[in-house]
Amino acid sequence: MHKLENEFERALESVLMRVFSMEKGIGISSGEKLRENMPPVAVAYSGGLDSTVLLTLSSRIAEKKGFPLLAFHVHHGLNREADAWLAHCRKICAEQNIGFDSCRVVVDRKSGQGIEAEARRQRYIALNTLCRQHGVQLLLTAHHQDDQVETVLLQLMRGTGIAGMAGMAPVAKMPESSSENRYLGRPLLSISRERLAQWAHAEGLTHVEDDSNDDVHYTRNAIRHELVPVLSRIFPGFGKRLEQTAQHMRYALDILNHTGMLDLQACTTETGTLDLAKASVFDVGRMDNLLRCWLAANGLNIPSVAWFEQMKRQLLCARPDAAIELPLDRKIIRRYRTEAIVGMSAEEDDDGNKTVDIRWNGEEVFVLAAWRGKLFFDSGESGIDPVWLKKQTLQVRPYSGNAMLKLPKRPTRKLKLLCQEAGIAPWQRKEMPLVYIGDTLVFAAMLGQSVKYAEKGKKGIRLRWECQEQVSFKRQS
Repeated sequence: MHKLENEFERALESVLMRVFSMEKGIGISSGEKLRENMPPVAVAYSGGLDSTVLLTLSSRIAEKKGFPLLAFHVHHGLNREADAWLAHCRKICAEQNIGFDSCRVVVDRKSGQGIEAEARRQRYIALNTLCRQHGVQLLLTAHHQDDQVETVLLQLMRGTGIAGMAGMAPVAKMPESSSENRYLGRPLLSISRERLAQWAHAEGLTHVEDDSNDDVHYTRNAIRHELVPVLSRIFPGFGKRLEQTAQHMRYALDILNHTGMLDLQACTTETGTLDLAKASVFDVGRMDNLLRCWLAANGLNIPSVAWFEQMKRQLLCARPDAAIELPLDRKIIRRYRTEAIVGMSAEEDDDGNKTVDIRWNGEEVFVLAAWRGKLFFDSGESGIDPVWLKKQTLQVRPYSGNAMLKLPKRPTRKLKLLCQEAGIAPWQRKEMPLVYIGDTLVFAAMLGQSVKYAEKGKKGIRLRWECQEQVSFKRQS
């Protein structure tokens, strides 16, 4: 067997073991066939040289190991030859009896992220969709040693630190996969493109050529065609050493991630928020590592250095009563008092201007979609007479800070003051449904039920609210 094929088989076995042995308990060893419950593995197949080599090598190992293999192609519509590339990929897979599927995406040239970044985002969204449809947990990509060199150099120029210098890992969580357990595998990462080209030529493989790879207006292409040749001339073989440096950085990053997750556990409150008061004892480096792990744990990409520093200043240095809201990756980083949380971006709609009328006839729960939660009607002490309640019309209204509520053993007070005492953040108040009977407020979500209409010492109906968003700043009494 060719030396490159041996290297690839070992690398692919390592990828399969890391993903499936941990996730499915499927044993893998050299020369051993996999069990029948092995889910399909897919290759991201563009039709270019790199992905063609990956598909061919993967197909041979799949046949040897006995696991199903698929090929997924993403049609970006950015090149005039895109239709021809799709046809080529479908034809090659048909000839090799490899399952094939494709997806077309629209790249927004005016997204503000740049064509490269937006095309990458749309590509991974499409690949995730294809993986979901075909039950694929592992997607193989054709990133090789030269790609790793370009990535490390690019991150070095951006000043991203150890996380950037670690480059691409052989196995990583798939971008845009949300909370789903889906992974990227890069079994070609230690092999240079020159060796891939030589092997493809020896095997007589056919592939497509993307002329956009020569356009040095794209940063990565400029590094590939202008910077790397200079470095190679001055430091022959630097690519292999840079790949080794990235490996050392990944080891260091693993230690930082482990430490950061321990710190995150220690600084996370019972309600899931980040306790900035506890974290304030950390030095600068440890605080940065904690915040980086916190962002990653919430599914956010690590932002630029300037943005990260601005976030840190606002979270740690803004006045205590400031309501901090920072948008990042279609989510919102918020701070209230000494706690921070990552939440979904508030939707701009008319729900706040709507009211909902309810006639209760013994139901256990009503779903209030406008407030993204459920209103329960429980039986409990000092509740509202159920016979009387069935004759009333309950009206659910949006939050009003001036509304008055009489809680048990407390004076009647405005909701704004009660929310401040309970630690309910301003943006959460916008999603607090208020339940009225006539003009009397009888229940406020996250605060409780009024003593009005409650029959002391007698069983009755107690209202209870459950929001879809479980993480809250509200103090537990």
